[in-house]
Amino acid sequence: LPIMLDTSLSITTATASPEDDDTVTKIMSEMGFFASLLLISEFGRRWVKFRHPGSVIAHNLLVCSLVLSWFTVSITLILFNKWVISSGQGGQQMTTPVSYTMSHMAMKGIIACIYFWLTGMQFSLPKVTCRVLIGLTFVGVFAALDIVTSNLSFLYISASFYTFLKASSLIFILVLAMITGLEQASVTLVSTCVLITCGLFLASYGDADFNTVGFALVMVSEAFAALRWITTQIMLESDDCDAMTAVLYMSPGATLSLLPAVMIREREALQALDWTELSTFGVLIIFPGFLAFLLLLVEVHIIKETSSLNMTVFGSLKSAVTVVFCVIVFRERTTLIQWAGLLVALTGMIAYSHSRGEWVDSVKLEKVRSGLLPRLESANDLWERYHDPEPEMVPEMVTGPTERTHLISGQ
Repeated sequence: LPIMLDTSLSITTATASPEDDDTVTKIMSEMGFFASLLLISEFGRRWVKFRHPGSVIAHNLLVCSLVLSWFTVSITLILFNKWVISSGQGGQQMTTPVSYTMSHMAMKGIIACIYFWLTGMQFSLPKVTCRVLIGLTFVGVFAALDIVTSNLSFLYISASFYTFLKASSLIFILVLAMITGLEQASVTLVSTCVLITCGLFLASYGDADFNTVGFALVMVSEAFAALRWITTQIMLESDDCDAMTAVLYMSPGATLSLLPAVMIREREALQALDWTELSTFGVLIIFPGFLAFLLLLVEVHIIKETSSLNMTVFGSLKSAVTVVFCVIVFRERTTLIQWAGLLVALTGMIAYSHSRGEWVDSVKLEKVRSGLLPRLESANDLWERYHDPEPEMVPEMVTGPTERTHLISGQ
């Protein structure tokens, strides 16, 4: 795979540079590092499960394996997208980032169709109500706009700064929830918003190469992501739509919503591609698209096996680890102020999750497989892990003692 990426991943006529070669090697090394830890954890889990069936240690090792899988796929996806979009073509920026994103949206639907074909539904698709179909279409549109603005931001800002900004994602859900009346203002809510805003300010102020356009794109992506979850809560009221069905019906809206931007912004660039470059473009679609699909499956299993509070802690740790690998792979510069901002924002998110969260009953967690449930009480419980950078976001449900719903991302 590194050889294929070094020699083929070029959308322009530029050739791969030694720096590209080194970057791809580091990205694959990062993936191999976490994959190795995953294999060790999984080997230990199977050994403990064989020697001591039903052991708590075996369950903890299962969670460890799932978290390592999450880290492997998610961090690799961020690093790969940053490299391809900003400097993957012989040090030049990608000329077709919107087409790149739109292709991923279409690939999600294709994978879902293949899944239903393999499970014996060749001649019929899952049936959903008109309301659910409209809701999934809107969710797909907002998801596509979220992802494309996130990817476009890589043209202007570093991957580490991107991660710092994404760590403040909860604030957008909370603000929109209050605006739409889905959440009542409270001391906890306001203090959380203030704390996360302070963290966002510190992370932005501490960036040595601050770019207004890149910053604005990330903020817009956060707004679209928040709109996606608010729309999910308002419009989706069916309990018979599983995750794969949601992906299937979100894909058309997500794909078509980006088509006008492709025709206006990238039509000439696409027409200039020859057959070799088109085949290369196929590699760009398949590899990250498949990673994003794996991310969906991993996150569903994580939230099924653990609690929302643990998910928040794991996500915070992943943000910090992502920044570390951004520094290693891309030699990006970070400052102490930025790390302080990240710490402040994550502290606010974890504290809020702890104040609102409960340890979720494992029997009720089985309902995660049924997908979308009727309207929930509180939109602030929907924020969980929605800010991963790639991703078709698929709503999944977990009901706890207070009958709240948590939606998780598939990216």
